[in-house]
Amino acid sequence: MRKSEVNSPQIAELLNDPDCARESRTSSESTDFGPVSEKPERIPLDSILPFLQERIALTVPSELRHLDGVLDYLNERMVQLGIINADDSEVLIALDEAIVNAIKHGNKCDPRKAVHIIAEFSAEGVRFTVSDEGPGFERENVPDPTQPCRLLEPNGRGLLLINHIMDEVRFNQCGNRLEMFKRPANKTQSHVQSSNGKTTTD
Repeated sequence: MRKSEVNSPQIAELLNDPDCARESRTSSESTDFGPVSEKPERIPLDSILPFLQERIALTVPSELRHLDGVLDYLNERMVQLGIINADDSEVLIALDEAIVNAIKHGNKCDPRKAVHIIAEFSAEGVRFTVSDEGPGFERENVPDPTQPCRLLEPNGRGLLLINHIMDEVRFNQCGNRLEMFKRPANKTQSHVQSSNGKTTTD
C-alpha cells in the first residue's frame, strides 16, 4: 500500500512522521483505541521466588580448564536467586570438590568422557547432581582424613567438606553420581533447636 492510498489521517501521520505521531499519542490521555495505560512496575524478584522452578544442565569434558566458568555461572545464579549471600563461598567449595572428584577420580581426566552437572533451583533451595562416566567407588573404602595418620593426605577431604557444607548428600549405588542439597541462607538460619534436642524448621 502506498502512502497516498491511506485514508486514515492518524495512520498517514504515523507513516509520514513516526516520531511526531509517537509523541502526540503519549502526550494525550487516550487514543482512538482506548486509554493509554502506563507500563506496570517491575515485580521484585522476591515476590516470584515461591513459584521458582529452574533447571540448568551442563555437560562438560573432563578438563579442569572448564571448572571456573561452570562455578562462576552457577554461583551468579545462586546469588541472584537468594540461595546464598554474595560473600558466601561454602556451597561453591562443595560444588568445586564434587566436580573435581568427578573429573579426576571418576573420569581419570579423560577428555573423551564428560561430567554431567544439573542444578535445580526452587523456593526450597538448590539441588546439585554431579555424575561422571567412570565405574564409581565404594564410600567405605575412602580413607578417613580426620585420622591422625592421614592428616597430611588429600584423599577423602573433598567428601568431608561436602558433607559438612551441604544439608543433604547422597550417592547412587555404584558411586558415580552425587546428589547434594542446600537450603537458602535465610531458611538455614531459621533452623532452631527445640527443647527436646531435635532440630526443627519454621
